[in-house]
Amino acid sequence: MDDPKFEQMKQAKEYFHATAMTIPGVHGTSIGVKRVDGKPTDQLAICVHLTRKRPLATIPPDEQIPLEVDGFMTDVIEHAPIIRCDAQSERRAMYEDNSKYRPLVGGTKLSAGYSFGTLGCIVRKPDGSCHALSAAHVLGEAGTTVYQPAKVKCDEIGSTTEVQDCSQMDAAIASLDYYYDAGLAYIREIGAISGTHDIGRQDLPYPIAKRGASTGLTHGSVVAIHYSGVAANLEQFQDMLFIDGRSDEFVDHGDSGSAIVHRIDEDHNLVTGLLWGKAPDANRIGVATPIDRILETFGVSVLTASDPVRASSETLLGRFEAFLSSTQRGKAYWDAYAHNRIYFRHIFHHVPRLAAMWRKMPVPEMIEALREAMLDPDTVIPMKLGAHDTEEVMWDLYEALGKFLQANHQRQLQQQAASFCRLVCGNIGNSWRNALHGIPLPELDASEA
Repeated sequence: MDDPKFEQMKQAKEYFHATAMTIPGVHGTSIGVKRVDGKPTDQLAICVHLTRKRPLATIPPDEQIPLEVDGFMTDVIEHAPIIRCDAQSERRAMYEDNSKYRPLVGGTKLSAGYSFGTLGCIVRKPDGSCHALSAAHVLGEAGTTVYQPAKVKCDEIGSTTEVQDCSQMDAAIASLDYYYDAGLAYIREIGAISGTHDIGRQDLPYPIAKRGASTGLTHGSVVAIHYSGVAANLEQFQDMLFIDGRSDEFVDHGDSGSAIVHRIDEDHNLVTGLLWGKAPDANRIGVATPIDRILETFGVSVLTASDPVRASSETLLGRFEAFLSSTQRGKAYWDAYAHNRIYFRHIFHHVPRLAAMWRKMPVPEMIEALREAMLDPDTVIPMKLGAHDTEEVMWDLYEALGKFLQANHQRQLQQQAASFCRLVCGNIGNSWRNALHGIPLPELDASEA
């Protein structure tokens, strides 16, 4: 089928879609591989997705699916309406992979809010910063703290920064605040990512693989494109990829956000989509957003093995390290953080008093203030962090941390923590650069006051 003919087929399918959706049991249409006696052919058809087939003799004439639409063959795909394959820990306690991966790689478990899903792959913005790509219903709304794998302080990787949850996509990206905003162009058990591919009609059926947090590495084929319809929760979706797995365990709850990949060899794998849905009555059926649509919307590219490795000095933390190291006082702060980062994260998770105190802190606002400082040292130290006074937050933090450090004979760390609190609290309204270099705020004269 040539391109003009296929465009006619798309138009016929789109025109027929409204009529098809009025037929009882129909919940979607697509363009896919025609099947005869359950076996795929080399022809395409306008596919009608319905919950259950009925004997032709029992179907009223106005509810029968035509054999052709504008001269194009039709086919029927039987499955229940699509649901999101998210997972909540209290509803699903068993899953395939709860391991911690550093550096961060695709195909691993992410937790955010009250649910968990899968890190699809690492994507990169034009400025070189890297982000984790997953489904929107996994990463939640902007500002949500994201963990790999579990919701404990030691596993924080960053926070959700951009979300697109609409009929055309279910995707979101999260910053990598705690790992030099960097990750690997690699998906566990699949291999290195070498690029992307926009699946077209000439590719069908297109062999793919995915690696999810719940079912691990599984294989299947994209058998239909331009899949549009209504999900079980009555939300509409448009122009998705429809996947038929090779086994009955292709996808399950917790696999949302997995990258759909065409495998060439261990060093060459093409990302084609991002998994978000499944048929509740058939774990072999999956639904994904085409990857090119996601990349264009977020203005990012998939990180590939051929991309140059970013120097740490180009990352957010690298910039902050260079800024702090410009003065002797700042170098001491950086050394204290760099040498004790794991220790700090450990005690804020395992020491009950510190963990309870940390949960009360405006953590997202604190991280955002530090991110702004990393990007621009001339950023002003804010008077408030969310609804909290910055000065109160800093001294509440120090009071709990200082007592613990003193009790555990960490005198030098205690002094550094106290010094940093004094630096911040004494320079609220001043820039980070001025504060570090000991340049005070200019005094206001009476008229300015």
